[in-house]
Amino acid sequence: MRAKTTGFTGIIPTREAPWRAMFLRGERVAQISETALVWEGPLTDIHQGALRLPEPYASCTEAALDLHVPYTSTRMVFIAGDRCLDWEWNVGQKYEGPITGLPDFGPHLPAEYRSDVDAVMQVAGTPWKTLLIKGERCALLVWGRGVEYEGPLIGRGEAGWKLLPAHMRGDFDDALMLYAGGNNRTVFIKGDQAMDFHWIDGPTKIGTWAQVLPGLGALPAAYRTPRLPAAGRFSGTADGERIDLRIDLTGALPVISGDTFDVADDAYVNSFVLQGNQAVTLPATVSGTATFANPTQMPKISVQVDKLAPGGTAVLTRSTADETGSTTTYTCTYVSRFLRTIDWEVDAMAGTKPAAQYATTTHPRPTGLAKKIVTVQSAFAEAGIELRTAGTVVNEVGVQGAGADLMWSNAELHAAMENNFSGHKNTEQWKLWSFIATRHADNDSTLGIMFDREGSPRQGMAMFCTDLEQTQMAGTRGELHTWVHEIGHAFNLVHSWDKEIAEPRQPLGPRGGYGDLSWMNYEHRYQGPNGEKGEDAFWAGFLYQFTDNELRHLRHGFYRNVVMGGLGLKVGVGGAYRVPLKEFTLPPAGRSGLRLELYGRESFSYGEPVVTEIKLSLDGTTGQADAFPNLSPRGENLTILVTDPAGAIHPFLPIARGCGSRHRRVTLDAATPALYDSAYIGYGADGLTFPTPGTYRLRALCKVPDGSTVVSAERTIQVSSPRDEQDRQAGDLLIGSQQGTLLALLGSDAPQLSDGNAALDRLIATHPDHPLAVYALMVKGTNAGRHFQTLGKNGITVRPADTATSIEQLGAVVETTLDPGTDAGVDNITLNEAMRSLARAHARAHDLKQADAVLDQMVETFREKDVPPPVLATIAEQAETTRTQLHDQA
Repeated sequence: MRAKTTGFTGIIPTREAPWRAMFLRGERVAQISETALVWEGPLTDIHQGALRLPEPYASCTEAALDLHVPYTSTRMVFIAGDRCLDWEWNVGQKYEGPITGLPDFGPHLPAEYRSDVDAVMQVAGTPWKTLLIKGERCALLVWGRGVEYEGPLIGRGEAGWKLLPAHMRGDFDDALMLYAGGNNRTVFIKGDQAMDFHWIDGPTKIGTWAQVLPGLGALPAAYRTPRLPAAGRFSGTADGERIDLRIDLTGALPVISGDTFDVADDAYVNSFVLQGNQAVTLPATVSGTATFANPTQMPKISVQVDKLAPGGTAVLTRSTADETGSTTTYTCTYVSRFLRTIDWEVDAMAGTKPAAQYATTTHPRPTGLAKKIVTVQSAFAEAGIELRTAGTVVNEVGVQGAGADLMWSNAELHAAMENNFSGHKNTEQWKLWSFIATRHADNDSTLGIMFDREGSPRQGMAMFCTDLEQTQMAGTRGELHTWVHEIGHAFNLVHSWDKEIAEPRQPLGPRGGYGDLSWMNYEHRYQGPNGEKGEDAFWAGFLYQFTDNELRHLRHGFYRNVVMGGLGLKVGVGGAYRVPLKEFTLPPAGRSGLRLELYGRESFSYGEPVVTEIKLSLDGTTGQADAFPNLSPRGENLTILVTDPAGAIHPFLPIARGCGSRHRRVTLDAATPALYDSAYIGYGADGLTFPTPGTYRLRALCKVPDGSTVVSAERTIQVSSPRDEQDRQAGDLLIGSQQGTLLALLGSDAPQLSDGNAALDRLIATHPDHPLAVYALMVKGTNAGRHFQTLGKNGITVRPADTATSIEQLGAVVETTLDPGTDAGVDNITLNEAMRSLARAHARAHDLKQADAVLDQMVETFREKDVPPPVLATIAEQAETTRTQLHDQA
């Protein structure tokens, strides 16, 4: 069922005289007649205890079907989330499980009606016809046979449906059946309005609940009071501009915000937010000086609103600061109870499972957490955000052509999003694509990843069900948390502990942000107020909600800071446009026993990809210390700050970032005194990191298991101007958004990156001896050496590895890097990866002898480089592990 605002959660009307209807609210029920309240109390007490249901149905039922046949046993189907309970009074359970498995019903249920349904009811005259209403469409399902009708409500055969007024043609909060002389009669509820509707004669009365059906008006206040935020979205136009106006009376003080667009081309113009200075009740007026995203001559705002419900009107007047100039007045009509609406498209590999739901009755509940079903959509609905699915909830993708590993690289995920997301555009829009995949190609226990690209960031995210299953999180509250967390990133929310480096910076929550009981914190990193830590402590206090400043961002953040395709991640929670930091206060020194270092090349030529090497080691104060193994800025632990020649500080933002490595950690000791990694930081979500020649300063911050942050010393690098025309030509072929994306992804077959691939090909062909050619060879050779999965309308297709090309190009990378007569080449860690990739390519060409020779050469190369003994031991172990894998696969 769709997340609703009503104080009640579901309705069960009777099918025989005298007519009654039970309104469910948690574990309680209110029974009404057409004219009065008949009874209110615990659900277990009504009808002589015939409804002593098991959880979650005892407290979380969202809808019910009355299958009662007169003079026989009474039977009902209770619905909670995507599961149902077939219950016979005074007998008990006949079926419990997924709705799709309910005999005679589930197999015939159309895919598009398996979620987000507004109302469900049994048709009068027979218990075996069910009407499901979703938006302005409906499906009439005949049990055991199939769908008799699917289409617009106004298109149904009975004459009355064609008489529905425009504002009462869909998006209902609920509906209840009445029986009148053998004809179907329905009361529809929408906001504070109701409609008595006769299927043949049409609407007979529209008005307040009490006006339409006195029994509705007699419901106790708790059943009539909305559960979700007292808020509403309105829209209007004036002077060539359209405004999307949000009115939020949830908190102690009202908040008004809005975005304006040019009517002619729908181009974005400005955003504002106004915090009221006193509590109000409806009808209300809120006035004051608003904060705008862009400078304006009319910062004064006054809003008059009569009600936050269908039929409501809000009048917004803008004026100059001194209120002496001209004014602009928008008369806005009510649009939705949700402050923002997002079209959410989900694709999934066959065999994977959709997002989990969670009944809060499953585990002991913290104080303040109601008994309810929590889904991804309901989590955002309670924040005032609607995730709206069109058609089927999950589009299943065949895997017949997929590779045996069924793993997905960042390059493949980007291509999948741009090829398969029907709503994808390189523009700002309220659309989001989610892909349920098997496993990430990095094989690092990544549970979810949010895509982030220059020009159109935050439009796609993926979940990895294999790792969810292996970590025993599939189908649990942990999986639900991961889904909401990743989609939170798509709304530009940062991790709880990262708000200090958001732009503009935001105050951290308790204990450096780790004390936030939020969807954006990690359960296992939680630190409570009394020393309690970890998952158990987190779940013991978590109310399945966002923090106040996260809610402020979701509901009222400036348009480009929130909308998919807007500004990049870490713009800021509730902040304005990206403004580079001019200063940064380093976190306090911890006692982790760890030292963080950035090292490597200190100068880079024009267009050369900037790579920094990263080392995390013991600092000598302790014999051992725990660390997270992932030192890449693509993960959640490490951030690199870049200070440009003008002194502005920018956090480096990768084009794709993974979350959820969870409990993985390593212990550094005498045997393993350090961790190493390297990162390409030349291109990220903000585009080119080093757009102009000059002196740049780098500093890294790394989160460690004890909750502290280890900070590196600042490192200076120099980006040079081209020395001659050849330098400029070669450098220009590596500079560009598509080339940067290919360097970050180590290649891609995505058609959207064809110009970038062509530029790399030209660099190899026209400047083969230039030092920059090695980077093009590295990208092309790596991509050629792996198969590439493409997600399309007909399922997954695979381009097989081009082994010969990979051997040629990666071989050239290794040869150039090891040539003592040149300074060209890649860094040590990239060289290690290139040589192992080259060995795999030889093995695919059935040349194990040459594969072994490359691995032997790799170990000898680093021995000659005089790397520390523990590092050499790790490299030797990597070589032997790769060798064993290749021989086993031969």
